[in-house]
Amino acid sequence: MTPGERAYDLVNGFRASQIVHAAVELGIPDLLADGPKSSVELAGVTGIDVTRLRRLLRALVGLDVLSEDDRGRYAITELGELFRDGVPGTRRPLVRMLIPESYRNWDQFMETLRTGITGQSLAHGGTLWDLIARDPDFGARFNAAMAGNTEEMALFVSGAGSFTNASVVIDVGGGEGSLIAGVLRAHPHLRGVVYDIPGGLAQTSQYLASRGVADRCEVVEGDFFRSVPEGDVYLLKDILHDWDDEDAVRILSVCRREMMPKSRVMIVERVMPSRVTATPEHKNATITDLQMMVQLGGKERTIEEFGELFATAGLKLDRFTPGGVYQLIEAIPL
Repeated sequence: MTPGERAYDLVNGFRASQIVHAAVELGIPDLLADGPKSSVELAGVTGIDVTRLRRLLRALVGLDVLSEDDRGRYAITELGELFRDGVPGTRRPLVRMLIPESYRNWDQFMETLRTGITGQSLAHGGTLWDLIARDPDFGARFNAAMAGNTEEMALFVSGAGSFTNASVVIDVGGGEGSLIAGVLRAHPHLRGVVYDIPGGLAQTSQYLASRGVADRCEVVEGDFFRSVPEGDVYLLKDILHDWDDEDAVRILSVCRREMMPKSRVMIVERVMPSRVTATPEHKNATITDLQMMVQLGGKERTIEEFGELFATAGLKLDRFTPGGVYQLIEAIPL
């Protein structure tokens, strides 16, 4: 693209997000899984006026989510496949979680920059956790999105993490349990605990059963600012970046209090580079960093900043394993 076309895409992003969200909510990518369909056929299934639906379909063609043949039928593209339900790498849960709730948060972005007040509190009158507690539908969509990207990480963490001398793994803030399920499936000698607030555990027992690990994994309700169960490994995926430095240290300190000399903490998060370049990985990290600021008041961190958190909590960096978008950072007691 030319610089002008690229600039247009940057400004136009909010419209593209809504177009993709509409397609996902109507189930259009899934309706096309078995082959091309006309706008009339799709209108009959979705209940949307065919004239308006055709305009949406054309926009999806322009975004390369769909293609149109010379008979006016629409088919799913390779990109569009990633918005189908249940396919490997699907982004459908992420679309359903981020829009509309987080879309409203970002409408408050300038106010967050000026004041530090999260867009989440300005748009929704409370924290993300308040929203999950009072809105079961959003809670289910949030857990599904977290499970979707966690399942991609489970093989990486299972292979890269040091589990040889462990017996019990605590998935702190583990939600549905997709990360611990992957770890337990890869390491049959381990037992696990998914530890989270009640709203985060709504589907956990069913999910663990579906993955065949329910007999080796407990589901425990609790507040990781107050306590965590005793274990050998503490998994924290996308937990610390939800919080500012003070609260991140509080979470690590609670884990440290229960750790034995050979226990370890495994952090699975993006790691901010010391110098950002225009690469997909760095784009992901920087935009997610702002998402944390807008939604939760948290942040993404450099490896040096993780080291500072560890030292304050009585831990030290032991191993660092790069893994693409996500990295594995392991800490042990000082």
